[in-house]
Amino acid sequence: MKDRAIVLSTFGVPASVPVTCAYAEEKFLKRFPDEDFFMAFPSREQGVENRHEGMSCDSTWHVLEKLKKEGYKKIVFQSLHIVPGMEFEKETKEVEKSHLCVSVGMPLLSSEIDCYRALDAMSDRIPDPEDCITVFVGSGTTHSGAGTMYMQFAGCVKAKYNKNVHVCLTDGVLFWESALGEIKRSEIKKIKFIPLMFVAGEQMKNDLFGSHNNAWKSQLNGYEINGSEKGLGFNEKILEIYFDHLQNAMDRL
Repeated sequence: MKDRAIVLSTFGVPASVPVTCAYAEEKFLKRFPDEDFFMAFPSREQGVENRHEGMSCDSTWHVLEKLKKEGYKKIVFQSLHIVPGMEFEKETKEVEKSHLCVSVGMPLLSSEIDCYRALDAMSDRIPDPEDCITVFVGSGTTHSGAGTMYMQFAGCVKAKYNKNVHVCLTDGVLFWESALGEIKRSEIKKIKFIPLMFVAGEQMKNDLFGSHNNAWKSQLNGYEINGSEKGLGFNEKILEIYFDHLQNAMDRL
């Protein structure tokens, strides 16, 4: 048995996580066929909830305990988060106190280079800005570092697309209300939402397309809305960035 294990860490809701994670895990295994992979979730509760969804989705704590019992000595912890926020910090601390030799792979957006690479990876999903407005939708955050990273990505978007491509979060910086004002001032009546999330689940369904008055869709009467994009876990070009982060972490171990 090898003494090194790769732990992929993500989060989400039970209904949408397993399909996305199973797809991503398959791609990781194809790229790194000689490695042992395990999937972990940010909380023990989520790990328990996802046991019945057809794949092993234990919490980080459960996975680490299992790996120690099986004799692994080295752990490469690869975050599948979008930005290094509160969940990433929590997970990193959990792994670092495991008494195993640990190397951590960074989330998707961890540098300006990452931001431009991610934008390029999604460019084929962005329609002509003269014909359709695009809105990238990220999870809300109050974490200053995560907010700064989202702002940097928004800056890259602004540098590449002069108009009609926005970055909004469901909470915190990059308010939807600001983008909505610009949308209303435009004559374009078509909008495409692209999830800036590894798993596009309940948050997209509720915050954007819910039946309540605060749902983003409810504020867009008269607009043709496209919300069919899947989460970033299905984008192979995005996964390439994660592969590079994982390889960098492996090289440091």
